[in-house]
Amino acid sequence: MNKTIQELVPLIQEWAKEREIYEQLTPFDELIKTHEEVGELIKACYDNDKTAIQDAIGDVMVTLINYCYFKEVDFIPIIRKSLERPNTTRVSLWFIALEVNRTLNSLIFDEARNNVFDTLEYISFTICRMLRPLNSIALLEDTSLEECLNIAYNEIKNRKGRIINGKFIKDR
Repeated sequence: MNKTIQELVPLIQEWAKEREIYEQLTPFDELIKTHEEVGELIKACYDNDKTAIQDAIGDVMVTLINYCYFKEVDFIPIIRKSLERPNTTRVSLWFIALEVNRTLNSLIFDEARNNVFDTLEYISFTICRMLRPLNSIALLEDTSLEECLNIAYNEIKNRKGRIINGKFIKDR
């Protein structure tokens, strides 16, 4: 049975706490992981691979939830706002994914230089600017952010691992 995003966010945060992600990593580390996942999304969109698209969207959302936790930003209002005005104009999915990447790159740059614009409002706005196109991709693929997040959570919920060189490495 699928859970709502409101149910999944605290479960994902608890999962990250149990694996000491918030203790051993930094917000920058989490954005680098997000960048990796967005790269997988771009590839999945380019290949038109719905299963991989759903997986990548969910993984991006997990990393954004973790980033928001690091920055003490409530993810739930951001996701609600991002769902308000979906854009389902038919363009190449990979082009929409590139828009996510462009916004993410700006956030990574700002995080790296400890930007003075690193406020709750700025972070909320920027995360929303990533979630809106993620939502567009999901809708164009006849899925939802909630379904994608459920897929990601169900994949990671029992995953164990350890932090090595600023990255969570799953056990095999």
